Amino acid sequence: MDTKKIALITGGLSGIGLELVKHYLGAGYWVAILDLPQRETLSDSLTADVLRIVQGLDTRYLSANIANQQQVNQVIKTLVSDWGAPDLVVNCAGILRAGPFSELSAQDFTQSYQVNVLGSRHLAAACLPVMEQGSHFAFIASMAGTVGIYGYSAYGSSKFAVLGFAQCLRCEYAGHIDISVICPPEIDTPMVQTEIQTMHPATRVLKDFAGRLTLSEAVPQIIKGLERRRFMIIPGFLAKCTFWMNRIAPIWLQNAIMDWLVKRTTQ
Repeated sequence: MDTKKIALITGGLSGIGLELVKHYLGAGYWVAILDLPQRETLSDSLTADVLRIVQGLDTRYLSANIANQQQVNQVIKTLVSDWGAPDLVVNCAGILRAGPFSELSAQDFTQSYQVNVLGSRHLAAACLPVMEQGSHFAFIASMAGTVGIYGYSAYGSSKFAVLGFAQCLRCEYAGHIDISVICPPEIDTPMVQTEIQTMHPATRVLKDFAGRLTLSEAVPQIIKGLERRRFMIIPGFLAKCTFWMNRIAPIWLQNAIMDWLVKRTTQ
């Protein structure tokens, strides 16, 4: 192993995670990709271009369910033993369960919290103790983790928890390891494309309020925020405006705007 820096990207087979993998490989990092599929099934589910990246000399593929603490501990232990501790970790792994509360099951909430919240906890618990001073750990939350919207009682509340978790860790690791939390608006990823097919009209209107970005628009802004070691990284002008409006405006005004927007689509 040489002196190259090591990046660990979870959810690195698609969406934001894959784009970050490409970027850090291009920047000269060794990149470990942690995702759910087993290695032996990758050739059946990935395009030739993505498979070539995963099988590259500077990459290492780790198969684990991030919601499973034992699996996460094992793959991180193996990574550290073989390559060393990561200099950068970006947790892009996540699950989206959306829809009106009356249509969401207890299992939808359980899965949302197991993957989005406990998965974040398991990865942090496995990585932070072995990461050296000056390293960097980043979580993907969501704009839905900064303001509650129609149809996101499971997903949004889990991302609120990720944001709060990241804030606590920032305090505890200040001066040792930098903590970031990325709160993007809707980004054109495979997960979002699936959601759009059944999205409630009220959810659509509220999400449009914060804007929508392509991966090519969002990822450079995310990378810039990571390079500057910002705690809160919000790609997109409309998303930034929405975030600060929610911070400045009184709650009664936020609720009035939400109620008006929802009423327009549910009457």
